[in-house]
Amino acid sequence: MQESNANFCDTQTPIKNGKISVIIPCFKQAHYLGDAISSVLTQSYKNFEIIVVDDGSPDNTQEVASLYSTNYIYQENQGLSGARNTGLQESKGEYLVFLDADDRLTPNALEDGLNCFRSHPHCAFVSGHHRYINIDGSLLNEHPPEPIDGDYYMALLRRNYIGMHATVMYQRSVFDVVGGFDTSLKSCEDYDLYLRIVSRFPVYRHHNVTAEYRWHDSNMTHNSSRMLNAGLTVLRSQWPQIQKTPHYVRAYCAGLRFWRTYFGQQLIDRTVNSFMSGEITQTIKSLEQILKFLPLWLLSVWLELQGLFYAIILKLKLQKTPIHLEEMHPNESAVDKLKLVNKTVTKPLLNPKSK
Repeated sequence: MQESNANFCDTQTPIKNGKISVIIPCFKQAHYLGDAISSVLTQSYKNFEIIVVDDGSPDNTQEVASLYSTNYIYQENQGLSGARNTGLQESKGEYLVFLDADDRLTPNALEDGLNCFRSHPHCAFVSGHHRYINIDGSLLNEHPPEPIDGDYYMALLRRNYIGMHATVMYQRSVFDVVGGFDTSLKSCEDYDLYLRIVSRFPVYRHHNVTAEYRWHDSNMTHNSSRMLNAGLTVLRSQWPQIQKTPHYVRAYCAGLRFWRTYFGQQLIDRTVNSFMSGEITQTIKSLEQILKFLPLWLLSVWLELQGLFYAIILKLKLQKTPIHLEEMHPNESAVDKLKLVNKTVTKPLLNPKSK
């Protein structure tokens, strides 16, 4: 993709001394909030600030936050994107991490992020891996990450390989270019931000586990219809940038297939499990969710078929595009013209990101 000329290194405090702002939005998660804050306070890297954004939560969020050394901010409920944007505006760090109130950072998370920036200072953000924990904080499972071939934009079109937002550390200056979180999105606002950044700037993924995702019944990802709808919305927003590049169009189609398969299978599994457990009320609710999910599933299939057909037509057009030597500058030598022909044939429509 086309990369901006912005150099993040030029305006940053030296990385070894950089302050990190850890922003924790909280809405109805006060019972987990202390655990999240403690995971920041015990970091091996100590130059940080903690900002707790109480998004109009009806529980005792303020009381819990007051037990720790944090910058507590209250606002009327604006949703997750709005709370994150508030934290962004109030933060002072050169680097930013967004931690949900029900999750945790691993002890070396901040240090791992900064170490990665030392090796890749030109990147807009770096990300690590995560594992899953139970409600009580015990380990649930850990899956090895899928490999990425180097084109992070293509990888994100295919799926949200990052998976958990707290694994990402941003250079603050990138928000001056791309803006904050889209408040019109009620889910997948982090995925939207990743794509807006990666389509313009280089990023990098390291191999350390930096966050723990707490699995419980209130997780947003349990709402399959909401997640699929948001995923489709975010992917479709990328169409103007990818529509002239066949391999990105094919990655877009793979992404449509991933989102409907992932959340569709999740919904089916919940329905089967509740039925086998004899939970009739939950089974009925799951069947109702399937009925809501089905139109979105069909829409994703239709969009994928459209995209695949478009990619085929686009590839054929590119193969048939003639190159007229007589239209080149008359003073150019034959060697120069041949070089230009080779460059024209092999040059992609969108420049790949530098790594």
